[in-house]
Amino acid sequence: MKKSFIVIGLGRFGLNIVKTMADLKCPVIAIDINEECVKNAAQYVEHCAACDSTKKQVLEDLGVKNIDHSIVAIGNNLLATILTTINLVELGVKNITVRVDDAAHVALLKRIGATEVIIPEEASGKSLANQLVSDNFLEYFRIDDSTGVVQIKVPANFKPMTLIELDSRNKFDVNIVGITRNKKFSIPKGVDSIQPGDILLAVGKTSRILKMDETIQAHKAD
Repeated sequence: MKKSFIVIGLGRFGLNIVKTMADLKCPVIAIDINEECVKNAAQYVEHCAACDSTKKQVLEDLGVKNIDHSIVAIGNNLLATILTTINLVELGVKNITVRVDDAAHVALLKRIGATEVIIPEEASGKSLANQLVSDNFLEYFRIDDSTGVVQIKVPANFKPMTLIELDSRNKFDVNIVGITRNKKFSIPKGVDSIQPGDILLAVGKTSRILKMDETIQAHKAD
């Protein structure tokens, strides 16, 4: 089952996240206090709302307690960002990614409960969205609107299999171009095996890499 998201703040950065989540068919709620921003997001996702995220009851009514990951992309309103983050923490949201515009605010947001704080100059909305869709995506490097290079962490309970058995090219149209194991990088051959804890370097359409990742997660040792 794909993770569910709520994106709070629908400026350019937040809207790019919403667009990418929609392209990847991830369940996403998009909210902003500005109705025009909400109308823009409604072109891409069904569940949108014009509301004030600094009011905890509003977020509770939206069902954020059942959301896997919240992204606070309010931006230049630090007070609203802080209050929204506190509300999400108090409502029990486990994964909270917060956008800030000033590196000086990173420590503050982490102190009040944000699990990750990002600065837009250092991460595009599309790249962030692609990285968040899977817990196993460590890094995402965008090539174009639909294609990227992704570092995937192989789960600890993964049942070893060879690249031939995974057959990523034929099944997913994805190329695995590198494996990092014990901090050593190598270019693999088909007979090489994928082991628990490996970091795979995969190239392909993001939606297809996500499908491959789901297969890897499901391939568990007995």
